[in-house]
Amino acid sequence: MARRLIILGTGGSAYDVLDIVHSINVQAQTWELAGFLDDARPSGSRYLDLPVLGGLREATRFDDCWFINVIGSDVSYRRRPEIIQSTGLAPDRFATLVHPRASVSPWARLGLGVYVSFGVSIGGGVSVGNHVSFSPACVIGHDSVFADCALIAPQAVISGFVRVGCCCYIGAGAMIRQKLEIEAGALVGMGAVVTKHVPAGVTVVGNPARQLVRS
Repeated sequence: MARRLIILGTGGSAYDVLDIVHSINVQAQTWELAGFLDDARPSGSRYLDLPVLGGLREATRFDDCWFINVIGSDVSYRRRPEIIQSTGLAPDRFATLVHPRASVSPWARLGLGVYVSFGVSIGGGVSVGNHVSFSPACVIGHDSVFADCALIAPQAVISGFVRVGCCCYIGAGAMIRQKLEIEAGALVGMGAVVTKHVPAGVTVVGNPARQLVRS
């Protein structure tokens, strides 16, 4: 019997999860989309032809459902642990979703609440924490490590032995050299080429990537 799935948030990344679920169900009917929880939309409204069932704090009412979080952007990415905690859900209530046309090595480990979109490649020895999001066409090199709640935007390339800290945001098309560390809460800008360690909480942009100094 198909398992009921609720999506947390109604941002653009919801399309990635809908694509993943649709493609999984084409192969075998695995998931039934129950709807969304979102604090910014009224309960009883509809989004992408699915019902908005309530706000995030109502998640525990749905004891027959699994959940996946899509809330997170280059503005809100550091709040992802707070968003997850606000639901009151136990860790094992979160689904791990992999698009059938993604390549995940059998020697990689994925945490709870992770989703892996179309065209992603995850190499052997990769370790992924909980609630990490891989957008379409990311390439993840062998033996890299991702802490909880990291968000990897489309077509980012992360080489081998890289360590990505909690609540990092890796922008679309960014490239990270092997054996570097991107510390917690850092943001790597779109198209940046990272050749050096990135300290916690900073934003780096450009080629080669340099810390962005805000005026």
